[in-house]
Amino acid sequence: MQKYSWEEVRAHNTVEKGLWVAIDNSVYDITSFLNSHPGGPDLLKLAAGRDCTDLFNSYHNFTDRPALILPKYKIGELKSYELNRFVPDSGFYKECCTKVNEYFKTNNIHPKAPWSALWRLVVFLSLMVWSYAVMYQLLPSNTLGRIFAALVYSIAQSLCLLHQMHDASHSAIGYSPTWWKFFNRFTMEWLAGASVMSWYHQHVLGHHIYTNIMGSDPDMPFVPEGDLRYIVKQQKCKDLYKYQHIYMPILYGGLSLKFRIQDFTWTFGAEKNGAIHVNSLSKGEWAQLLFTKFFFIFYRILVPIYFFGIPTSTALFYFFFIEIISGYWLAFNFQVSHISTEALFPGDSEFEPELKNEWAVVQLLTSVDYGHNSFLQTFLSGALNYQTVHHLFPGISQYHYPAIAPIVKDVCKKYKLPFNELPSFTDAISAHINYLYKMGNSSS
Repeated sequence: MQKYSWEEVRAHNTVEKGLWVAIDNSVYDITSFLNSHPGGPDLLKLAAGRDCTDLFNSYHNFTDRPALILPKYKIGELKSYELNRFVPDSGFYKECCTKVNEYFKTNNIHPKAPWSALWRLVVFLSLMVWSYAVMYQLLPSNTLGRIFAALVYSIAQSLCLLHQMHDASHSAIGYSPTWWKFFNRFTMEWLAGASVMSWYHQHVLGHHIYTNIMGSDPDMPFVPEGDLRYIVKQQKCKDLYKYQHIYMPILYGGLSLKFRIQDFTWTFGAEKNGAIHVNSLSKGEWAQLLFTKFFFIFYRILVPIYFFGIPTSTALFYFFFIEIISGYWLAFNFQVSHISTEALFPGDSEFEPELKNEWAVVQLLTSVDYGHNSFLQTFLSGALNYQTVHHLFPGISQYHYPAIAPIVKDVCKKYKLPFNELPSFTDAISAHINYLYKMGNSSS
């Protein structure tokens, strides 16, 4: 069969040009499968023009049906690779999938059941409505009460993103693409004014596949110089980095605002998110992006000023206060899971200098869990404290992680593989700060 370079596959990323993907060194033209895909056409459009080997395997881990369908769409072989490739599964991941699937079948549980997410969303939205009314004096309160309400609003907004949006972006909430699209669009775009498409490229297509790999993972520094963080030894060390354990935690508050701005300056402007190519938005997608951002500004700033008579300075204070608190809440939950003394950075250590390991094992080595069996820590982090399980099974709802974590641990023991786990969130933060300090002062 004909052999194609990754550049040739990359060029086929629209319906007009044809939708091509590479899986296990084979190239497929899936254009005609677009409207038959059980996961909906949007996910195929996102995947088009890419090597989807590990993306495909991590979302089709309980069925052999896709492997039976794919051969009819094969058009050739892949002869070159754009980003990192992992060695095939040795049996560890397959056994994890088999054991976890048995758990769901034995207990007659659907892995994407949405009901736990729905009652939580009702709680979060109720808190947001109450705190919005208190902040903007629709309910009686004093200044201290309004600041407290702003704090509640910021946490509730963050929890909507960590729970419903995060699961929806991984197709892990509800029984069809309609469920995923609703939760995604409602929580990420209408409530928070950010872009689901940007999140897909950075998080789902990038971070989850190439975790902690510089030059591939968008969450890592992607050039040797020019980053505020010194995370891996491939970077050039600067004197400034000696203080990164002090200034980086302070800067984390800007994450929420940064993510919204980068939609224009980076993701869709440059059509790149780190090393991840971003497929062009259609006119309709651009219109939706702009409209939801306007709606976000409208209800968060313009309505309080022009409809409730709140002074502009006060409305802006609450807006930025909420976004900074949200930034801290999200950033610390994200950072402690991978940037840690307990995590591996493939290609930057003696253990894995040439990245010759399988994808599932890399997920074990690069992820850090904490606070297992603590409902509060699981609730407040959106189950990110079960980070390893989440990376191995992104398509499973987070509310099942506490039950399937022991299954994964048992398989790890059988294969003599590590499972990184700390006692609490406090320990996870300490490991994160210690890593920043260690790296920043490694050359002094």
